[in-house]
Amino acid sequence: MLASSGLSLSADTPRTVSPGLLWLMATACAICVASGYYSQPLLSDFATAFHAPAWEAALVATAAQVGYGSGILSSLPLGDLIERRRLVVVLVAACTAALTLTAWAPTLPVLIIGNLLIGLTAISAQILIPLGADLVPAEERGKLVGTLMAGLLCGILGARTFAGLVADHFGWRWVFGIGAALMAILGVALHLNLPRHSANLSMRYGALMRTLLDYWKAQPVLRGASVVSGLSFASFTAFWTVLSFLMAERFHLGASAAGSYGLVGIIGAGLAPSVGKLTDRRGFGFTVAIAVCSSAAAFILMGFWVSLVGLGVGVLLMDLGVQSVQVSAQAKVISLAPEGRSRLNTIYMVCRFVGGALGSFLGAAAWSAGKWPGVVGFCVATNALALAVHYVCVRRYGAR
Repeated sequence: MLASSGLSLSADTPRTVSPGLLWLMATACAICVASGYYSQPLLSDFATAFHAPAWEAALVATAAQVGYGSGILSSLPLGDLIERRRLVVVLVAACTAALTLTAWAPTLPVLIIGNLLIGLTAISAQILIPLGADLVPAEERGKLVGTLMAGLLCGILGARTFAGLVADHFGWRWVFGIGAALMAILGVALHLNLPRHSANLSMRYGALMRTLLDYWKAQPVLRGASVVSGLSFASFTAFWTVLSFLMAERFHLGASAAGSYGLVGIIGAGLAPSVGKLTDRRGFGFTVAIAVCSSAAAFILMGFWVSLVGLGVGVLLMDLGVQSVQVSAQAKVISLAPEGRSRLNTIYMVCRFVGGALGSFLGAAAWSAGKWPGVVGFCVATNALALAVHYVCVRRYGAR
């Protein structure tokens, strides 16, 4: 059944990606994914504005992660079924509306719902990555995924810096208002410049969704890579969820201080194309093992060296590790079945963002129970489990 679910590029779709188009796609990945991360350095501000405890404010970040995973599950498979440019532009327009609603949220529940809607519609980057993979030969796929991921990762990390600075100077509502304006501009640019793509699947939506289960059952490497990435991302979101609380309690600093650590992480994100090349040369097994160890070491370091400098060094190592897992694992997954890249990416990203949502929630719970040592312990444990799962995946299924 899976072998018959093929897709083809339309005649007017190029077989190469020009530098200008690659830059636009990477920028689009950054702006789209940033929408789901504006809230993380602002959680302390939300708690103050709505007179809410930390765990309730943390639900804003959790809602964005849940929304993102749900959006991927419900919409990303459509990339194998309908024209991708149209799908991307519609999602960008919907995300613009969700950001506008959030900017005017009068209560914390409305803010939570707004971030859920933002997450649901901010998934365009995950449609652009399979599209880009279809435009280049297999030997260049890791490099291209790495480049688009560099844009996506800069969006994730830069969103925190942007949100913190804007919130400290103008208030948190301006963060979402400016984000809406950026998304509106992006929608026009993508409509004018993205190549058209045609899919030749002739199945109903329900049947399309059932093939996700077929892929999950048939691809053990997909299962292993997805679980490893989800665990890695859980430690990442746990850290960023509690960082604003750590900054406020221990260092008496605000949202811009928490967000500024995103600039440190961008250094690690900038290495994503190199990670893609390393994956092309050495393979998924080697790259992911090194990356998970880097993340675990980062949290151990931050557990003992709790200072502004120590956190900076830890963030650099953590982001390099987490993003390397993402680039390498995603490149591996979308190469498993070219006829179903969007559906493979759906499964992978749902697992990743289920991990992210759990990381946000459990990170806040660990903070409430054990403050910073509790969070560090949680993050080290998730990376240790990720390394164990990866070891089994490589040894049992030959995922090199």
